[in-house]
Amino acid sequence: MENDNKKTPAELVADLMLDPGFVLVPQDRYEELVRAETERDVLEATITGEGKYNASTVMDAILRARSIQLLPRAKEEPEGKGDAE
Repeated sequence: MENDNKKTPAELVADLMLDPGFVLVPQDRYEELVRAETERDVLEATITGEGKYNASTVMDAILRARSIQLLPRAKEEPEGKGDAE
């Protein structure tokens, strides 16, 4: 017996968008927000004295990590050209 109530992907997305607080964010932006929140939390803990590092050491590490992250990524394979073929 087939399930007649099966929803299409578009219907599932529409249902999600009806939820209060739902925000559609590109993956790159989401990763950037998570990284920024982590950096803020580490810096805040350092400033309040919860760690053995000083703020300038933490900021130097954050800036180094950002510069590495901003380097151009290797060209990714086009869609449909993966191991699944």
